[in-house]
Amino acid sequence: MGMENREQLERLAYEYQLLQAQAELLAQNLELLTLGRNEFQAVKETLESLKNVEEENPEILVPIGAGSFLKGRIEDKHNAIVSVGSGYAIEKSLDEAITYLDERIKEYESAIAKTQEALHQIQHKLQDLAQKAQELQQKQAMSFKVPKE
Repeated sequence: MGMENREQLERLAYEYQLLQAQAELLAQNLELLTLGRNEFQAVKETLESLKNVEEENPEILVPIGAGSFLKGRIEDKHNAIVSVGSGYAIEKSLDEAITYLDERIKEYESAIAKTQEALHQIQHKLQDLAQKAQELQQKQAMSFKVPKE
């Protein structure tokens, strides 16, 4: 019986390690998805703010890296060039660009929700495995306490 319990414990420990690795990957993926969504959200908010600027060619600061900027002017505040993936970008009106960004944000939020659900399920499985391992260890401890005469 002791050998069988030990093998069960080893299987549980192995399964636990695999699930932990999956949980770590999902957590990393969740972080990347959240960063992506936040970036799209920031662009959307910038374009929405631009719509409220009355000046036709407003001055802006253009980031050039290392916390440095150049002063510039927006030549066309009614259109934006938006990345559509795979290295392509297209010009859209601000409203079209905002709608497009909203759709991308919704896709990110859907992926975030699915990833959170998968992570939640794995966390439940990890709790179940820990409980099973604890029960096996208790059974094993109890079997050693029984005196044999």
